Amino acid sequence: MRLCELSGNPDGTPGRDQVKRWETGKVVPGDYWVGLLASALGVPSADLEQEARATRAERRAAHAAHGVAVSGPRKAELLDMLAAVAGGDESYLSRNIGPYDLSIALANLADRDQGTKRRLVRWLDGGSTSLLRGNAQGTLFKTHHPDLIERAEQSMRHDQETRRRCMRCFTRRTFGLSWPDAARYTAVAAPAAELHRLGRLLHDPHDVSNRWCAAVFLGEAVEGGSAAARALLVGALHTEPSRETLRAIGLGLNGERPWN
Repeated sequence: MRLCELSGNPDGTPGRDQVKRWETGKVVPGDYWVGLLASALGVPSADLEQEARATRAERRAAHAAHGVAVSGPRKAELLDMLAAVAGGDESYLSRNIGPYDLSIALANLADRDQGTKRRLVRWLDGGSTSLLRGNAQGTLFKTHHPDLIERAEQSMRHDQETRRRCMRCFTRRTFGLSWPDAARYTAVAAPAAELHRLGRLLHDPHDVSNRWCAAVFLGEAVEGGSAAARALLVGALHTEPSRETLRAIGLGLNGERPWN
């Protein structure tokens, strides 16, 4: 075997079993064997080294993803999606609105995995579709990094398409509306029960996008003359840690929108 000859051990390693593990993808060859493989195959060693590094990074991310706590009846499905996204596969998030529990699990992974964090920021800034940008945005909102949360807020402020989708998802999830009704929802004349629900989400400690959307809709209610909505926004001024959400609250009290 050519590899054995190149290694100076024509009757020894690598054996057929080891080469088979490389060929089937079960094992990524180390730097020593990558160099010899490049010689045997007649390809630039830099190309094989880059592929090997990328494969190891994807596997580390996928391994970390399977360490993220996921529960519920869709656990296996969510773990598969999480591992794929963590490994760099953007195909699902480019075509679909990711489930809320997937974005929570992915945010937990981004909190501890630098590769996943960098990938989400890249997708937020230059995603190939608005769905990919919106999914990255929704995930970064749920991390525990103020700088990432602020980037997501600024993105929603300037990206009209992802903003509308985020607010539509929020009203659908909050009030159990159909997709068409969620798109048409306004809180200008919202009943007390809806204002109460928005007031609770205005203090959601886990998802800044919920607080931001709640502030915007309560601002609509203030515009409609609701004293209760105004009181809720004033109360949040003393506790809200996010600069962009504070901005949304202040503008809402003045009957303005944070993207105008």
